[in-house]
Amino acid sequence: MNNNKPENSFQASALKMGSTQAVFCAVIIVIAILVNMIFAKLPATYTQFDLSASSLFTLSAQTTELCKNLENPVTLYHVVETGSEDDRIVSLLDRYAAAGNVTVHQIDPVLYPAFTGNYTQDVVNNGSVIVVCGERSKVVDNLEIVVPVITNQDYYMLTGQPDGYEFDGEGAITSAIHYVTTDELPTIYTLEGHGETALPDYILSLIAKDNYTISSLSLMSAGGIPEDCNALIINSPRNDLSENELNLILTYMEQGGSVILLSDFGTGIRPNFDALMATYGLQFVDGVVVERDSAYYFASGYNHYLLPGLGEHEITASLLQNNLYVLMPQAMGIAETSSHRSTLRLTSLLTTTEQAYAKPNATTATTMEKEDGDIDGPFSVAAVVTESSNGGETKLAVYASSLLLNEELNNLVSGGNSDIFLSTIGWMCDYEQSMNIHAKPLAADALVVPADKANLWSAVAVIGVPLFILLSGVIIVLDRRKK
Repeated sequence: MNNNKPENSFQASALKMGSTQAVFCAVIIVIAILVNMIFAKLPATYTQFDLSASSLFTLSAQTTELCKNLENPVTLYHVVETGSEDDRIVSLLDRYAAAGNVTVHQIDPVLYPAFTGNYTQDVVNNGSVIVVCGERSKVVDNLEIVVPVITNQDYYMLTGQPDGYEFDGEGAITSAIHYVTTDELPTIYTLEGHGETALPDYILSLIAKDNYTISSLSLMSAGGIPEDCNALIINSPRNDLSENELNLILTYMEQGGSVILLSDFGTGIRPNFDALMATYGLQFVDGVVVERDSAYYFASGYNHYLLPGLGEHEITASLLQNNLYVLMPQAMGIAETSSHRSTLRLTSLLTTTEQAYAKPNATTATTMEKEDGDIDGPFSVAAVVTESSNGGETKLAVYASSLLLNEELNNLVSGGNSDIFLSTIGWMCDYEQSMNIHAKPLAADALVVPADKANLWSAVAVIGVPLFILLSGVIIVLDRRKK
């Protein structure tokens, strides 16, 4: 009799079980490695989720469409030292690699110091991106991606510290991709010689970001409007056109030219500018427009800071889609002339309510309340006119306040003012690739609250909440007394 048989049998069974477990563990490890390898090859859009408050890494429809339709491959070189990568930029570039005909490579400038010399002789800062397509290239500096926000110049001069930062990676990189893949870029001119207000720096920056070429134009010295002018911007002129200048602009428009005019109340009598507008069926209403419907002005006491309704038009489409406001302060009204050519197509972009009125004596008035002599609304405060001509389609856009372009006011409506202005330029130039991609705040974004809603929530906070607490206390006390 073999007394060791049960023991040997137990050992064999244990060995078999151990072998099975070892094989099972090995299989699991192999599967895990294969799954990780597969996921590593998948686009970032399938493996990474954008949970940031402002969707830092989610590409807009404009970028997705541009990348999807690229005819030639684009390469993004992320010039950054190994170990000092900004995860925000890396994640964003992964989204581009997943979006279309785009390849991303990281280049360590310490290992390859001569690399950037293939594309620029300027110093390329750590964290920058070089966008290349064929023979064309553009450097997107790191400071164009993570942008310092300076709203208080005195504080910045004193401390050297900005108020915060915005992430404009998508706007800057998409602009560069469009630049290197497009042969013909629009040219716009700004009229000078009549006391025009210069376009703000931030607007010029946005225009450059959309890859327009922009130059100033003096009709007195140039003797005409250049043939490459896709749009002429006239920003708040203080003096009038000469008869010759008026004829030059009208001739340009009759041949399919495009003009954007921004004007302000109190700039004096300008019969030739008035004649330019009247030729295309528009005229200004004398006075500053005041709104009485509190849902359509900015805040109590600022009912001449309008939040007008948006008309249906190609220019306003993105604003309507994104629920953006436009803030029009101290605007004049715009009305149609009593008669005009039937070939003109007039559209209101921004409109007040019927409760609005215009105060002709706004500069001397002691009250903004409605008085005798005030003109009843509603009014347009921005309008466009189109007309077919032998040279193409003539386009005129009129904005009744140049304060539309004020940077602080634009920030109050989260970029709605700059959006409508850039959309107008894009529409003028038949420029479908006008991006209008906003920089994304790394802090809290602006919240626009019209006066009626501000009053409602103020009443809730000041009266409603304390009253609710008081009534709750009374009910609790009475209930306890009953017990």
